[in-house]
Amino acid sequence: MGGVTDAGPRTRTFLVASTPITAHTLNASKFVAGLAAAGHRVLWYAAESYRTEADRCGARFLAQSALPPGTGVAERPAGELRRIRSIYRELVVGPAAAQLEELGRLLADVPIDAVLSDTLMPSAAVLAARRGVPWATFGDGPLLWRDEDTPPFGSGLAPLPGPLGRHRNRNVQRLVDHVLLGPVFRDLQPLRAAAGLPALGNWQEAVMSDALHLQGCVPGFEYPRRGLPDHIRFVGALGPALAVGDPVPERLRRAARSRRLAFVTQGTMRADLRELVLSMCRALVEEDFDVLVGGVADGPWNRWPGRVSALRWVDYGAALGEADLFVTNGGYTGVTMAVAAGVPVVQAGSSEEKADIGARVAWAGVGARLRSARRPGWWLRAVVRRVMDSPGRRAASRRLAAEFADHDAARLGAELLVSLAVRGRAIRA
Repeated sequence: MGGVTDAGPRTRTFLVASTPITAHTLNASKFVAGLAAAGHRVLWYAAESYRTEADRCGARFLAQSALPPGTGVAERPAGELRRIRSIYRELVVGPAAAQLEELGRLLADVPIDAVLSDTLMPSAAVLAARRGVPWATFGDGPLLWRDEDTPPFGSGLAPLPGPLGRHRNRNVQRLVDHVLLGPVFRDLQPLRAAAGLPALGNWQEAVMSDALHLQGCVPGFEYPRRGLPDHIRFVGALGPALAVGDPVPERLRRAARSRRLAFVTQGTMRADLRELVLSMCRALVEEDFDVLVGGVADGPWNRWPGRVSALRWVDYGAALGEADLFVTNGGYTGVTMAVAAGVPVVQAGSSEEKADIGARVAWAGVGARLRSARRPGWWLRAVVRRVMDSPGRRAASRRLAAEFADHDAARLGAELLVSLAVRGRAIRA
């Protein structure tokens, strides 16, 4: 830890704490790199497999062993709502006490000025309270801020205006709070009380900072909110700060191919290729696309070897830069990166929070939302044609790409985090 405590008067020391899930860890990298580039010291608490990423971004790595990567519920199938509850119980609340104990050892003699975490690290709020420093969060999923005009997190519902919609939203929110997630977060109360934190009014208070929250999108991709507080700031698309994964094969780059390219992925948490990859590859080939499948190794499943290529680890930024269409089960990072690149989206999936993300794709007009890709080929082909040919979709994609272009997450995030550290209190306009 040598050299960490000798910071000059203009240098701040930040702790970044990451959940050991690939997207959530890599999404923190833009803030890590932005802070390091501005001359601040960053301690990054993450799973051992991200040590190299911390070095590349200019951070000092703190190995997280409280929850080994690749364990927990991520590999186990479940119903959508039950799966969300299991993820929060086993990957979010379950390891909180062990994370606090480990961070206490790692930071025993190290002063810090602020803590940043994703919204799956409630232990970060408790640690910040113990150390008497501000806690910030970043959102790499649908914005958790609640109001009666907005469908609650986890519901997958589209906005419904007027009294009927508010009545529906209130009732669904009660279900989420009191049945789905509220009971899971009660286990945090002893840890919070010991740190002098008040009892939770609702479960979102445990995972979303009331001092500074950096939302990884732009207002145009999020449902309008009444009375959104000043400490919630939209910073643009997240994703890796530096290229991660293999480059796009030369034959699939624009200069070398004659067909349109579809980039297809169903995420790191869904292994059954029948969910999306097989049916969409068939439909896309029939629609005269070349296809690049990310997150999957090539193998016997590929029935179209001349037209479909697969890479286990692919550079998302590079792939979206070459793609004409993004087909996905709906992970937030991939979708927002695609929208930022002006690439239309076909979202097919309703697991975890994917239904909420698909609802935003449809609401923003940047693509199509499918509940499932297990549909007849003619139907999937018709969806692809509608998305590619729609003038309204083209206009929405251009508008949102321009809005994203005005938001540099690394720079904006670093500026806001430094302001929080200097003030030592919530960000206000």
